[in-house]
Amino acid sequence: MATIDQVVTAQGGDDPPPLEQDPLVMQIIVRRDLLDQDGWGVGPLMTQAAHAATAVLHETRDRRETIDYLADLKNMRKVVLQTPDATSLLKLSTLLATPPSPIPHHLWTEQPEDVPTCIALAPNRREKPVRRALDKSSCRLWR
Repeated sequence: MATIDQVVTAQGGDDPPPLEQDPLVMQIIVRRDLLDQDGWGVGPLMTQAAHAATAVLHETRDRRETIDYLADLKNMRKVVLQTPDATSLLKLSTLLATPPSPIPHHLWTEQPEDVPTCIALAPNRREKPVRRALDKSSCRLWR
């Protein structure tokens, strides 16, 4: 097996080859209680997720990650997660907004009812702060 130095020398460059990055992904977190307890249908919940995703893409349209994400339409990755209720959703929004490294996101609040329904995170590479905030807010894969 060749060493990094041998690969660099063979390629004729001074810098090592770039490490493969995790793909960009957008996480959409939806309140599960809206379906299970409040009687919202799947269609209205899908609409809420679409609103949040569209809003965060618009708000972060100048970020490098969003530009790269939108430039590769055929390979967009999204994951839909659930959180138990409004309290956990609002906790997540607070964690994401916390300095020193706030994570760009959009908390969608349905109007005129003023009901927080979901959050969409700007495209990201699942960095540790993102994973930590999702875990602390009881986010799980939507099933």
